[in-house]
Amino acid sequence: MAAMRGMLLICLCLLALPGHARVVVPERDALRYRTESDPRGLIADMRQQLDHLGDSASSARERDLLWLMGTAAVNVNDDTALTEAVLRLDSLASAQHFSLAAASAGFLRSRQLIATGIGDGISEALRAAAKVQNDSNPVVRAWASYNLCDAYAMSDKARSALSLCEKAQDAYRELGDTWGLAQAENDQGINFANLDQAENAIELYQRSRQHFASIGMDQLVVMVGDNMARMYLKTGRVREALALSQTPLAQELATGRVSDALVSRANIATDYAALGQPALALSTISIAVTDARAAGMDGLLPDLLARRSQMNERAGHSAQALVDAREAIRLLGEHNAKALRADEAALETRYAGRERELRIRTLEHQNRLQDLALKTARAQAAERTEAQQHQALIGMVVKGVSVALILIVGLLYLLLRAQRRHAAELRIQTLRDPLTGIENRRAFMQRAMALLGDGHASRQPHVLMLIDFDHFKQVNDSAGHPQGDRVLSLVTGYLNRAVAATGHVARIGGEEFAVLCPRLGAEAGLRLAETLRAGVAALPLPATVLLDHITVSIGVALFDGSQCHDLSSWMKAADAALYSAKSFGRNRVVSSTVLH
Repeated sequence: MAAMRGMLLICLCLLALPGHARVVVPERDALRYRTESDPRGLIADMRQQLDHLGDSASSARERDLLWLMGTAAVNVNDDTALTEAVLRLDSLASAQHFSLAAASAGFLRSRQLIATGIGDGISEALRAAAKVQNDSNPVVRAWASYNLCDAYAMSDKARSALSLCEKAQDAYRELGDTWGLAQAENDQGINFANLDQAENAIELYQRSRQHFASIGMDQLVVMVGDNMARMYLKTGRVREALALSQTPLAQELATGRVSDALVSRANIATDYAALGQPALALSTISIAVTDARAAGMDGLLPDLLARRSQMNERAGHSAQALVDAREAIRLLGEHNAKALRADEAALETRYAGRERELRIRTLEHQNRLQDLALKTARAQAAERTEAQQHQALIGMVVKGVSVALILIVGLLYLLLRAQRRHAAELRIQTLRDPLTGIENRRAFMQRAMALLGDGHASRQPHVLMLIDFDHFKQVNDSAGHPQGDRVLSLVTGYLNRAVAATGHVARIGGEEFAVLCPRLGAEAGLRLAETLRAGVAALPLPATVLLDHITVSIGVALFDGSQCHDLSSWMKAADAALYSAKSFGRNRVVSSTVLH
């Protein structure tokens, strides 16, 4: 059911239901609507406004812009923009003692943790709400209640979320905030859906659609309709579900909104399959696949191919199902590699530049102070020297002052050197993973690019391994995240010892590691990968972890200068091999050469 929430927040792919009268949308609701309907455009606009306002923006204005930017980033999975918004909100909260900014940063972190499943998002949301619990502003109290409701609903904790979402509805109803009320009603519908109370869920979805329609949010009317369509399927009202899916298709085709039409066709095909019309379902999804290829919609192709593969398999077309599945895997690998490069480049460019600017400003200010101190020292020394010529009596005093000034200059020099040393230490820390102490993604990317930057790289049999834990969520669920962190550190220590002088280990994601082995060769690389897999499976786990053992899947790719000819293709090959290792049953090693 969390996926239903994700569909509403992220994939605004359908347009308005026909027949709605146009209404004037208030500016506040228009901006909130853009977090759903045009998140990337809103992020760009918020950045432009923040850059234009600079230091002249009030704390409240800066917080509002950053909250809109962070919310849009969550909806579109833009980690770069989300990280920027959270960091700047934390900085604003610290500098201005602004509790609302601190709560905003906390709620954004909570959404990210819940979406990725790598942390305790509920605890983060509770801490955020506590920061504004004494706020007398009813708008702030309603906002905090809704975000708590949303956190529990997104975490599939429906029973705990029911009362929170009811409280949020009451608060928004009292404020006359129709947008907030519609959002809270949609979340309450998700809660009832998770509790298998389909009729109650349908009632809440209908109310949410009515409220969104009353303020002209037609795209959200259709998106909540998608949630309701799933309840119709659950209650056997398949034809009503099909009607909801078919509603926007004609308008999308008429206005040339190709991506929206593709998603609508995919949903219609799923409904046909549920109606027991496999041939019609296959023909509909095949049209969507063909249109996606013609329009170059590579981002949507993997999902469409995966759906067609499942439908072909149910229809007994095993060969075509396998072809579609393989193409979906290939396209996903290419898409993930592109997204990785884009996020890495954006983070590097934006934050390296921002860090340099802040460092330069700080050092320039300190240098001005030091220069002023040095000039003052020289002036005072000159005055003392002149006085010494005329007053021999105070000569000793002048000497003492001169020595003191020299000491000050020396101390200033030592301070400057310490600052430079501290800056160097900060640069080192940015290349280390704080939990395990090994290299992080940035360090891995730098090391890999330096290795391939060698002119002889294409003739060297370098080996890359991507390692991912199998069912690691079971460790967190059974023993808690602190014990999960212990298991991560335990496995990291083993990997470091096992790899030793052969290569370098880096943590590049939550439970994902990379091993870079220069000039190791294919056979030795596969042997080492199998050793690592078996070694991890044999590691004794802490008694508090209610599992006999933990396993990993490993994808191995050899830099051969042809299939793997640069870092992007190398990472893509290793990632595809890892995906295959997962698909083949986990706890195994798969080489990219097997896939080729």
